[in-house]
Amino acid sequence: MQSGGIIFITYAWKNQLVVRTYRRNLLILWLFVFIPSFLGSYVHAKIPFMPQITNYSVNQYKAGNQNWAICEGPDGKMYIGNNRGLLIFDGVHWDLVKLPNGLGVRAIYISKNNRIYIGSFDEFGYFESNENNEMSYHSLSSEIASFLQNEEFWTINEFDGKIYFQSFRNYFIYDGDTVEKADVDRPPLYIFLLGEQMYIQFMDGPFCRLQHEKPIELIPYSRLKDVVVAIFPYKNKLLLATSHNGFYIYDEQTEELREWNIPAGKILSDGVANRGIMLSDSTYIVGTISNGIVAVDKQGTLLWHINQEKGLINNTILRLAADHTGNLWAAMDNGIACIQVGSPLFSFNPSGIQIGMVHDMLVDKETMYLATNQGLYAMTEEDESPMRIPGTEEQTWFIQNVGNQLIAGHNKGTLLIEGKKATVIPGPNDGGTVLRKCILHGKEILLQMSYRPLSVFVRNESNRWVFSHHVEGFSNLIKSFEVDPTGNIWASHMYKGIYRVRLNEALNEVVEMDFIDRLSPNHESGTINVMKLRGRIVFSDGKNFYTFEDLVDKIVPYDLLNNEFRNLSDTYRIVPLNNDLYWFIRNSEYVLLGFEEGKFRIKLRIPFTKFKNPTIEDRGNIFVDNDGNTYFCLNGGVARYRKRTSKDNSKITFTLSSVKAFSNDEKRETLLPCSVVKSDLSAIPTVDYTYNSFTFRFSYPDYSGNNYYIFYKLDGYDKGWISGSADLQQSYPNLPFGQFVLHAQVRDDQERVLASIAYPFEIEHPFYLSWWALILYFLLFIFVLYILIRTYTYWILLHEKKANEAMQMQQEEQLKRQEQMIFKLQNEKLENDLTYKSKELASKTLSLISQKDFLENLKKEIQAQQLAGSYSKRFLDKLLLMIDENTSTDDEWAVFQANFDRLHEHFFVTLKEQYPDLSPGDLRMSALLRLNLSTKDIARIQNLTIRGVETARYRLRRKLNLPESQSLVDFMLKLREQKSETTQE
Repeated sequence: MQSGGIIFITYAWKNQLVVRTYRRNLLILWLFVFIPSFLGSYVHAKIPFMPQITNYSVNQYKAGNQNWAICEGPDGKMYIGNNRGLLIFDGVHWDLVKLPNGLGVRAIYISKNNRIYIGSFDEFGYFESNENNEMSYHSLSSEIASFLQNEEFWTINEFDGKIYFQSFRNYFIYDGDTVEKADVDRPPLYIFLLGEQMYIQFMDGPFCRLQHEKPIELIPYSRLKDVVVAIFPYKNKLLLATSHNGFYIYDEQTEELREWNIPAGKILSDGVANRGIMLSDSTYIVGTISNGIVAVDKQGTLLWHINQEKGLINNTILRLAADHTGNLWAAMDNGIACIQVGSPLFSFNPSGIQIGMVHDMLVDKETMYLATNQGLYAMTEEDESPMRIPGTEEQTWFIQNVGNQLIAGHNKGTLLIEGKKATVIPGPNDGGTVLRKCILHGKEILLQMSYRPLSVFVRNESNRWVFSHHVEGFSNLIKSFEVDPTGNIWASHMYKGIYRVRLNEALNEVVEMDFIDRLSPNHESGTINVMKLRGRIVFSDGKNFYTFEDLVDKIVPYDLLNNEFRNLSDTYRIVPLNNDLYWFIRNSEYVLLGFEEGKFRIKLRIPFTKFKNPTIEDRGNIFVDNDGNTYFCLNGGVARYRKRTSKDNSKITFTLSSVKAFSNDEKRETLLPCSVVKSDLSAIPTVDYTYNSFTFRFSYPDYSGNNYYIFYKLDGYDKGWISGSADLQQSYPNLPFGQFVLHAQVRDDQERVLASIAYPFEIEHPFYLSWWALILYFLLFIFVLYILIRTYTYWILLHEKKANEAMQMQQEEQLKRQEQMIFKLQNEKLENDLTYKSKELASKTLSLISQKDFLENLKKEIQAQQLAGSYSKRFLDKLLLMIDENTSTDDEWAVFQANFDRLHEHFFVTLKEQYPDLSPGDLRMSALLRLNLSTKDIARIQNLTIRGVETARYRLRRKLNLPESQSLVDFMLKLREQKSETTQE
């Protein structure tokens, strides 16, 4: 027994073929399937090519490490018994369904009625899914709970209409209604189903056949001295795989038991065989406890052996199963693996040695040669891994078979290869990068290009190729070249442009050379690839294909390719598979094009993602052997592709896994039935309008790794087909109400429809659009209309009232404004009159004052003259009397001052209060300034000169302490305002 699980066996005959069917069709299968498959698939089986492996770790499927059972369902999904429950995988999504007891699943069997039977610890039963794809569990062990004592159920088989659940203590039989415990005297170790027979291997006991639910001993333990872990059909006999002793062949009729001594037996013995299954092509597959998986054909030839060293995620195989496309699945102690044994693509990655980037390869006489950047390697049947040929270290560019001579281009020179020996061909100074057999000027030669001048090889008397001479006049970094029928040599520079070269008739000198840096004036210069397709020279620059037309001696677009395959215009090498099939090598994929009825059509695409070690950029190469096998040169290995019967993608079930409708507001969701796949609108899923956001999840269990694409179209919503994402989920948020049909299609690289489904569903009208809502809306409309009419009438009346009031207020305001305007005009008139009269009064008063001053001065003058005796006394007295009579005795200045104060709001009083040092002259000057009289007028009234007025103004400014920047007139005008402000304060 092994820690982590007891070794156990699966049933090996997929789909439970009956024995009579097997016997009836065995000869036909051998003639038409097994033998051709064997001969075709393993012509070069001595070179250990391995199937492609896809590993799934716990980080991907998010469950327990150990996986105990694996089985394919009728829907194409893989069901895996995991430590944490039942894992379901559809190629994209991983789902974990847990058991009620929370324990792991040890065994799985899927019946014809789609029940998923499982075995666990002290528990067995089955899962069923409803129309929403929700899994529900039904326990069967509760009926026999009293018989369960630490039982773990490891295998489940259906035999004679009954389900057998086997543990290491007993087995229990379920007939569809009840569960019964079998009556055995020893614990069973394995139960096998083969055709119409069931076999039992008892623990440390005999190997038996079950007959009428009773074990019939076939091989006693003393005879085999080992336990059987797997059984297979073999030429009307039984092929038994044992745990430690390899294979045995047993004839039930004669009871003959003999050892099948084959090389794979030792691998099984060393690794401890644990699981077994036979594939549809009669390949025997056995999994081991510690050394991975072994594949053997019916002749006992070891086809392949994979383990952790060769790419398997784990060495302990706990269960094996095959899907309907021929893939092999392994449930392991740590992880899950899909081994694509049904794929035409196998790979070879030498273990324990780094061979580098493979530039070219050749298979010759069951020897495989690999030209790599680390040397030239050879591998034969006796070799466990490629061996580097001595003297070929460093870069090897190519190896070709030309006239039964193997010639290789190496950095050290051109090499002649014989077996595992390399000899430098005398003559060329350096090795070549490209070698072509061609005809120039009617001569068949080998032309080699390198960093050095061109080298020419010719046949000698012994019809063997030997170096002849160099061609002078051309030496460049050439990565490839081709020769057209007219003798033009088209050479592609490693980094830029192409050359067209022509040689003289002696083939020793370049007589014509043209350099072309771009094939279209609209494109930038860069790398241009030179290839040959159906005898025609073809160029590619990443934008278009071009070809050389010798009739017009011109490079023109190659519309035959551009019209359909412009996206392949980055092809840098074309390798013919045959006359009608051609491999196009790009930096992302290998594309196989076929030529049919005058057109090219894509036959196959192999993306670089299919390989764990793809080639580096612009270094991809392909070798095609005589049997039509294609070999891809990779980084550190090679892959082999052999076309087999094409896989029927129609067998892959395209299903709708789940439909979820969401409520965006409350973040709720509901599941819809997934079973409706036809546009039958009479009974379609319907959801409330609240759940109008949908997420559809699809399943297309294609495990081949081939490219496929999914497209969607929602009738009534999408205008056309839309491309879906790789997770096979499509969401439609906030859909309107109504009936919809979601169409989904799976297409391949050629836009061919592989599968399609249609899912109709309906979103109900929202409540606000139901009949009750419409009636409510109508009543509400009448009510609202009534309210609106009433409101409108009231609004009209209110509006008119407000308009009248506004008009009345406007009229009153207008009258008030008119009255104010009249009052203002009256005030302005009175003020103007007052101002005018004030000025007039001032003028007159000042005039009188001036006159009095004049008369007084005159009087003084006359008196002075009188004293001088100039006039008679009588005359002067008379004159003086007249002046006295005409001179007013009133104080005119006092009258002026009093009147001025009344007109100008106590101007003099305010001025005297603030400036008591002002003289009467200063007061008169201030009054005149207050009247805003000019200097000239002031001089005339004061009987002063203008300079005298300026002097008086200057004295007044000093007494008032006014700065030079302040106007004296403004001060006098504002004196009343200042007084008013002071009074208010």
